[in-house]
Amino acid sequence: MSEQSRLPGPRLSQQEEAVLTAYLSGLTMVASARRVGVGLGTAKQYLERVKRKYAAAGRPAYTKLELAQRAVEDGLLPWAERPCRPAR
Repeated sequence: MSEQSRLPGPRLSQQEEAVLTAYLSGLTMVASARRVGVGLGTAKQYLERVKRKYAAAGRPAYTKLELAQRAVEDGLLPWAERPCRPAR
């Protein structure tokens, strides 16, 4: 996705983005919190803030799947944008 075709995303803090990408990479909330170096409650607060910011931007994301869709749209998950190669 080119820089110009990206949708306008909310401004996420570095910590919010770190928790979001860890969580969306398949880690549990506990593991995401550990990876970022925050407590579980703080990590949950970060994700709730991310959801509120997306809603305020007119792009609600209430579920993990919706968060993943928004993150791909905003270029936060570069590995999700790569085309899959067929198995040989």
